[in-house]
Amino acid sequence: MDIPSNLTLPFFSYGLFQPGQIGFNDLRPYVQSYDKQWSIAGCLLGRDGLPVLVEGTERVPGTVIHFRSGDEKKAYEIIIKIEPDKLYRWDTAEAQNGTERQKVNVLAGLKVKRGTHPLETTPWDGREEPLFSAALEVIAETLVSNIKFDGNLKPLFRLQMAYLLLWSAIERFASFKYHLGDKAVEKVFRIADEPEFVKALQELVTEPRTVYRSDNPEKKETLAPNLPKKALAYYYQVRSNITHRGKAAYGDHDTLVKSLEELLKIFERILKAEFDSE
Repeated sequence: MDIPSNLTLPFFSYGLFQPGQIGFNDLRPYVQSYDKQWSIAGCLLGRDGLPVLVEGTERVPGTVIHFRSGDEKKAYEIIIKIEPDKLYRWDTAEAQNGTERQKVNVLAGLKVKRGTHPLETTPWDGREEPLFSAALEVIAETLVSNIKFDGNLKPLFRLQMAYLLLWSAIERFASFKYHLGDKAVEKVFRIADEPEFVKALQELVTEPRTVYRSDNPEKKETLAPNLPKKALAYYYQVRSNITHRGKAAYGDHDTLVKSLEELLKIFERILKAEFDSE
């Protein structure tokens, strides 16, 4: 996706880049001011958890964001790095706030008849993404009720399901934060650079641990609080081992409990930091 043709226009956000949403922190250094009391004509549809703007007669609420003079290009480049041109295109619209009017750049939906559905609630709020809300509650409940190992392995299997669900949530966050396209693993490992990940890791992990690859026992990943990238690789290796392990049930149960406890708390803190970004 190219940058808009007129960089002097402010940006109207109805989704990821609004203050208090996942995309705003990356825009913040280039923001001069913003006002959340604006709307444009249209209608919002949902596609894979995200809002897309289509033509309509309703009023779509959102935020008008003015970028610092000279930083407009950098700000718009951040937006297009996250929003792929398979989902959106640039358009202009007239934003309204009472009797005030101003022209804005806005992301409009592409191929809006494919894979879209009416949004259940407007305005759109990333906090309501099920993988960031209900899923994390299910994970926490599953962890609490399956702490104790049982020889029939049911607690182990429940923890495995919870851990995979947690990684689904983490991968969704990485898509919202870094890029909505492919390269899922590459996106996920960028989380290790997040300040909140580094801080939470140092506070929650008290001692190093090692996990060996189930498909190659000569290779291992080590969890250490002062090595964020290696730590994330450790948690990801636990995920990868889930579908391959068969005999190390006792060890796997203990590893899953510790990994699930730590990674769930870390991820919840990362989400909080993003949604408190206003």
